[in-house]
Amino acid sequence: MDAESIAGLIGLAVGLLVLLALSIFESRTYRREHDGEGMLHHWVTHQHMPNWMRRRH
Repeated sequence: MDAESIAGLIGLAVGLLVLLALSIFESRTYRREHDGEGMLHHWVTHQHMPNWMRRRH
């Protein structure tokens, strides 16, 4: 591997770590602002899942 390939892989790894960290931060912020309901749960239960597939809590 040459230096450019190594630098590209390091850049990719750093970018993925930043994306993961921002996703976790946004998820926690959303959950805090919406009484513990997660983004995916909100999206699925309110808009994109037919009534017969919804879980009964």
